[in-house]
Amino acid sequence: MKKKIKNVKMPKGFAVNGIHCGLKKKRKDLSVFYSGKACKASAMFTTNAVKAAPVVLAIEQLDKSCYVNAVVVNSGNANCMTGKRGMSDARRTVKHAAKILGVSEDKVLVSSTGIIGEFMQMKPLLGGLDELFAGMSPEGLQDAAEGIMTTDKFPKISSRSFLIGARKVTITGVAKGAGMIKPDMATMLSYIMTDANIAKSAMDKALAENVAGSFNAITVDGDMSTNDTVVLMANGEAGNRKIVLKGGDLKIFCRNLNAVSADLAKMIVMDGEGASKFIEVHVKGAKTASDASKVAGAIAGSLLVKCAVLGGDPNWGRIASSAGSSGANIDPDKMEIILDGVTFFKGGKFMAHVNRRKSVVFKKDKVNIKVNLHMGKK
Repeated sequence: MKKKIKNVKMPKGFAVNGIHCGLKKKRKDLSVFYSGKACKASAMFTTNAVKAAPVVLAIEQLDKSCYVNAVVVNSGNANCMTGKRGMSDARRTVKHAAKILGVSEDKVLVSSTGIIGEFMQMKPLLGGLDELFAGMSPEGLQDAAEGIMTTDKFPKISSRSFLIGARKVTITGVAKGAGMIKPDMATMLSYIMTDANIAKSAMDKALAENVAGSFNAITVDGDMSTNDTVVLMANGEAGNRKIVLKGGDLKIFCRNLNAVSADLAKMIVMDGEGASKFIEVHVKGAKTASDASKVAGAIAGSLLVKCAVLGGDPNWGRIASSAGSSGANIDPDKMEIILDGVTFFKGGKFMAHVNRRKSVVFKKDKVNIKVNLHMGKK
């Protein structure tokens, strides 16, 4: 009996599963995300110059065709820095999976996550595919989410349903990630399924904007991975009018896609290896969006800021210093710094009243840092 997940709905036409095939000692290590009807697929991958074999192969495949039926994912081995043998193993996985599913090889993508530099154990991987596919169902999401986990402490799942015209559309995604989390892209895998009828150009735009505001806006340890992958699959089974580049339908789709990805991204941060606090950084009043992003990234990535938060020390000077080192256009006399709702610096001077209130700052599990540069409107 597959596990039921509360408040999560599967898009029409999708079936998923996750099993233990033997790549890891006990935990699930092989998952599949499948649609009987071929899906349009949009994807984004790591910007690391060192890319794992499955990433290289997936980029190659999607350059030739944007349609896929299945994504097969293994955990426990990244199949990275494994040379020609690694590429051969990735291709063998695609070929074997496609044969069992009865689809062409260009309709199957593979992903891997885990240890870098070790050759894949192909016998348990290929041997597990029959069981994996036989157990696919719309109720298998929990198992599929568990099968892609590595150092994660919990599976990450999110879902939204909404209307396009009179038709209900569903977007459901899973992700893995806890360590090696850094923007462009955060070290993670995410597979997002939707039954929306949507043009490929609209999908590409939606995913690019979505990743920028979610998976590319988080950091844990500042290390970038070799296997980062986000795949958005749309099979059109909802039967809605086609979502195109112009018009309100794409805005509705993007809003819900962003909500799913933001949920997953925040779960990744909360599950960060060794993390005990969740920090949100808000920057406004910048001259440009780029300046706002630079300041937010510098603050979020600062080890000194993290140490201050961990120690419950509202050292606002570290926030100011990080902002100043970001390369953004800043006037320190205009800067305003607010920590957990308490204004520490404004109008060029330290606010003396904080001495009565600073004992509440940085004490909770969730911490909020706000900076208003008062330089513009971004």
